[in-house]
Amino acid sequence: MPTPKPQTRNLFTTPVSVHFLPVAAEVNGDLRPLVLEKAQANGSRGQGLRSANDFESWGGAHAQTLFRVVRDLANAHTSTRSGARVTLDWTIRSWASVRHKGDYQELAARPGAFWSGVYYVDDGYAKSDDEALGGECELADPRGPLPAMIAPQLAYRVPGGLTAGQTEIIRPQSGMIVLHPSWLARGERRYDGPAQRITVEFDLVVPPPG
Repeated sequence: MPTPKPQTRNLFTTPVSVHFLPVAAEVNGDLRPLVLEKAQANGSRGQGLRSANDFESWGGAHAQTLFRVVRDLANAHTSTRSGARVTLDWTIRSWASVRHKGDYQELAARPGAFWSGVYYVDDGYAKSDDEALGGECELADPRGPLPAMIAPQLAYRVPGGLTAGQTEIIRPQSGMIVLHPSWLARGERRYDGPAQRITVEFDLVVPPPG
């Protein structure tokens, strides 16, 4: 009897979805001046400007379009414990942010929500591919530094294993939606792009049982 081949399983997966808003060009053109009007200093030095947590109330029809896509995306990635699909009436908390050259966003989880994410109205790169402009969306390993403490020079030969104990990065693009579990800390590296970066951030809260 031949020896069975070894099997490798990736356990306790962390889903991160990257999607693009189909009507981004139209939406972004209208949202940009609205966000610039509403964003104010947030009291955190170097972390840009932000609006109150009421974007959905003043974002108009484009906010409804964006969050319809976000809700569909969240439903597509959510299930019961038995694996059955669900359709939930998510409550969304949302706010808009503006960052200038030299701004950043600290890594932080979002307590009280199930899914969180960010939509890029304007990535600020002005179509440049220069990696020196920074500003990458940064997602931290929820295990902290533990996987890298014993032998930091080694990694795991599985998808996503090379950054164990570190962070993963996603380079933003205008029209991009990044959706992730709320317990996964997300931040943004120092941004040195030539233009203002404009984003809409959001949390999706599970509706109470009824």
